Amino acid sequence: MSASVSQLKYWLGTTPNSNEKNTEGGEGGTYLSYKVFLGLSVLGGFFALDHLYLRSPLTFLAKFMINFMFFGIWWIYDAAHAIFSTETVKVFGLGVPGLGPRGIAGGVLSKDVPDKLHLRFFTYAMALIFGGMIGLDSFLLGDKQCGFIRLVCTISVIFAPVAFIWWVYKMFRFFTDTKGVVDDEYEFFAAPHTSLENKMTSKYPFLSYLFNPLSLFDMIFSRTVKPVIAPLMQVVETSTGAVRDTITGTAASVEKTTELVRNTVALGKASLDKGVELAGQISNTIDKTGKAVAAAQGAIPGVSLYSSITPDSLSAAKQAGGSADDSNLNVLPYALLGTLAIVAVSGFVTTYRRSKNNEPFRDDTPPEPGVLRKPDSKERSA
Repeated sequence: MSASVSQLKYWLGTTPNSNEKNTEGGEGGTYLSYKVFLGLSVLGGFFALDHLYLRSPLTFLAKFMINFMFFGIWWIYDAAHAIFSTETVKVFGLGVPGLGPRGIAGGVLSKDVPDKLHLRFFTYAMALIFGGMIGLDSFLLGDKQCGFIRLVCTISVIFAPVAFIWWVYKMFRFFTDTKGVVDDEYEFFAAPHTSLENKMTSKYPFLSYLFNPLSLFDMIFSRTVKPVIAPLMQVVETSTGAVRDTITGTAASVEKTTELVRNTVALGKASLDKGVELAGQISNTIDKTGKAVAAAQGAIPGVSLYSSITPDSLSAAKQAGGSADDSNLNVLPYALLGTLAIVAVSGFVTTYRRSKNNEPFRDDTPPEPGVLRKPDSKERSA
């Protein structure tokens, strides 16, 4: 109990407003002075005054008795650690000879500048031990009425046993219930405070139902109704999870299908655009070909001749009894065709006449070298 009060983790609990400042030199009483501890350990360590300063009354009694029985062995042990193991003591606290580290005052010596109320516990302990018979501790706490009564009882011979019993009781509680004493006078010590409700419930847990009736209802509900509802809630939660997973999977499938349709539509649109572009190119090619054919009609006689024959001209010729307007005919093609026909007929006639000629065939074969060719009959006659 005393070791827990001496450690930093206890003093950093829920503290009153006066102890909220834990900076160096703050208004609280959380951090102690290493210099004071070092002086008490070296000079007053035989009487265990350093443990009183470290807020550990039980180890104070143990160290005091062991020093008297074993020639100050614990005094030398703590003084050596305080001098040569400064950083270890600041972080982990003091130990016990033969038992090793025990975390006495662990962490409360870690700051170079102590809090302003760091001597409150040591002062109270000295007042209680050496002046408790006359009520000096009560005067120190501000309880003047109790201090005066104890002082009067001590001075008077008749009521002196009452003052002695009162002092012994407070000494016994100080050494055995240090945490309770510090909690009762938390404003003086600038220490953490536990409310009456927490005190009662920590000692008697069943009283928590009186301070908090809802906790009783919660206990009954958790032991009777909850075991029945829990499986049903588990089934509902499982079904809800399955439905949620199904909805999520369906949404993902719909999203993928939508994306596929969107890509297909985009691909079809691109193909359609390319088809339209190709059709336009074919149309332009046909137009250019038509223009080229139309331009060549005047140069080709046959094309000009047949191109002038249209359904409209044929129907007009039928209605006129087979006669057509001579002004609409092109004379040049007919003249060209007539000339070609005359040339062809003339060639056939000339060839035919030559084939019917009875004159012997003239030898046009070249003579052999050195051989004279026989002269033709006409040459001989000449």
